[in-house]
Amino acid sequence: MLRQTALLVLVAALPAAAAEVRFDGSYRLRFNADSNLVLDETGFASAQKQWFEHRLRLSPKVVEVGPEGGIEFQSSFDILSGEFAGDVAPDFRGLGVTERSERNGFKAAGFDFRYLFADIRYPFGVIKVGQMPSHWGMGMVANSGEGEGTNDFGDARYGDIVERFLFATRPLMNALGPRSDFGREFSVAVAGDLVYRDRYAELLVNYGSGAQWGDIAWQIVGMANWSNGEASRVGLYVVRRIQSYAASGGDLHTWTFDSYARHTFAFERMVLTFEGEGALIYGGTSHSPTAAETGTARVWQQGAALRAGLTRGRFDFELEGGYASGDGNPFDDQQNTFTMNRDYKVGLVLFDQLRMFQSQNTARRLSDPSLAGRPPAGLDLLPTEGAVSNALYFKPTFRIRPRLFGGTLRLVGSMLWARAPQPVVDSYQALRSSAALNAFGYPAGQDYGIEVDAALSFQRKLVDSLGLDLGVQGGYLFPGSAFTRADGTRMPGAWASNLRATLVF
Repeated sequence: MLRQTALLVLVAALPAAAAEVRFDGSYRLRFNADSNLVLDETGFASAQKQWFEHRLRLSPKVVEVGPEGGIEFQSSFDILSGEFAGDVAPDFRGLGVTERSERNGFKAAGFDFRYLFADIRYPFGVIKVGQMPSHWGMGMVANSGEGEGTNDFGDARYGDIVERFLFATRPLMNALGPRSDFGREFSVAVAGDLVYRDRYAELLVNYGSGAQWGDIAWQIVGMANWSNGEASRVGLYVVRRIQSYAASGGDLHTWTFDSYARHTFAFERMVLTFEGEGALIYGGTSHSPTAAETGTARVWQQGAALRAGLTRGRFDFELEGGYASGDGNPFDDQQNTFTMNRDYKVGLVLFDQLRMFQSQNTARRLSDPSLAGRPPAGLDLLPTEGAVSNALYFKPTFRIRPRLFGGTLRLVGSMLWARAPQPVVDSYQALRSSAALNAFGYPAGQDYGIEVDAALSFQRKLVDSLGLDLGVQGGYLFPGSAFTRADGTRMPGAWASNLRATLVF
């Protein structure tokens, strides 16, 4: 694999006298307290009300810079990761987010080797080779899951990781001359990937008898980007993906077109920022979480996210809107539900807790051997794993750093309004009754409701690169018609909260 090759090159490069060695990392500790969510008409509940989790991540780097370029080796691995005390969720027959169903916080299962790659810079371009994170734009489709404090609410937990060979260059530098701003600011890149882990594939799996080959997903990636720094950038990301699922589970062949743009207007006393990403995915798959056996399903999905932000002194205001296409018919040969990346967060409760658990419960019920001799193909893709899907949402957010305590406090308030473009149909209920019903057996609605979130944090640099972030987050969902119970009453309000401590070094 590419990471073994990069490791050999890294070991050979260590004796270099001019190399700089750094050990970055972070340790996060969380105490979570959530509603005991009732997930269906039988009263089956999430059962995870209070629990502790943590993660220790190390990211060593070796950097050597020369007159004609340079080379950088980066790696990352989690030493400890997972829940270590408190309630655990049901196992949902191993479908969805299984980490919530076991205490692995101090076990070997909590260790995760994430990446190891080389970044080689030449005068004519950049070559990257090894196992590395994959990220593009706002992270709506491809998200590295890196960093701490990248989301106002919730944590990035996963990250897309690929075995990649990438070459990037500025093709117009020579044609337009060294004085051309556009020649310096425009770049293109091509890459070949073998997906190590993302929402739709996992290269290595453990069935109890050791690591085995899982899903084999190849990608050909093309990127074009114009950027004059962080202020302004425009780019296009194109991916051809061909995948074979484990255990003869079918295949996937798709095209992804993803565009991204950002621009900042700086005035004397304020800064305006506009940012957006839009994606189209089309193709076909025989690994489809539909309630009908239809052979190959057509994939046709669209998603978008837009942000407008205003910063004035210690005050920020941001308005975000997003769209993820839905699919209200689980019986046809169409796969129209767009799922944003699991690490792209828009709140604490609706998508990150309620929809995550509800979709896992649907998959659990469909996998019941008493329901059918063979569960529907693609059942592993039915759980959202906390991602935004089948949604149109708007989210205004306020952030302020008061002068109190030298500006080390940060307050955030947000309101999320969300509606489903297609009725929120539960596949289990639809299969059992041949009707468009929600998870509680009531005619499917489209109004998710309104969520209110708030956060308070204390952020301070201790010494050099050592920083501390202490805080609390909380959210409450006022459910809409999508969560009407079988007797016609609305599901009770749901809440989620966490106490947080993060040490960054």
